[in-house]
Amino acid sequence: MACFEEVKMSGQHPKPVGLVLQYGTAGFRAKAEQLDHVMYRMGLLAVLRAKKTQSTIGVMVTASHNPEEDNGVKLVDPRGEMLTPAWEAYATHLANAEEQDLKSVLTSIVEKESVDLQEVARVFLGRDTRPSSLKLAQAVIDGVSALGGTYQDYGLVSTPQLHYMVCCWNTSEQYGTATVEGYYRKLSRAFIALTNQVIFMDVLICNSKML
Repeated sequence: MACFEEVKMSGQHPKPVGLVLQYGTAGFRAKAEQLDHVMYRMGLLAVLRAKKTQSTIGVMVTASHNPEEDNGVKLVDPRGEMLTPAWEAYATHLANAEEQDLKSVLTSIVEKESVDLQEVARVFLGRDTRPSSLKLAQAVIDGVSALGGTYQDYGLVSTPQLHYMVCCWNTSEQYGTATVEGYYRKLSRAFIALTNQVIFMDVLICNSKML
């Protein structure tokens, strides 16, 4: 049974009393000052998910179109997709656990999912431009590091860019190059291909009208 004695920094990321959050389609979203403990715990969960899937997992710190004082976090699964529903439930349970229950919740996830804690874990991290995002991203890093995971911090990126880079890495870059530049190259090539197809169809239509 896992004891998670290595989770030593959770006290530095305390959970506000009485706060209850729900992981949804957009992950967690709330006022930025309420999310430090959530970010730390999502770093922990990302490591467990990476070990379970034997793949790189993404963590994006953003609240998208929410007001500036808000922030949020969402996990990205191996192929760049949304986190699977069962793990959304784990995220909610972990975020709402009281400090004294944190290790038992982690142990429960490991046992239910048969997570091999000896597996390596790699996490890709991105954040938006909110003033709170840098500090909250550091809380994610603290969580990843607490369970011995490694991370690559992409800094300021969009959510689609992080999804893209996670997918690229886990497909051995068959989908594209796992960089921001690779994202723009793939997007621009797709746009050019679409434009060429539209031009070709216009020519066909024009020629057909002339016959």
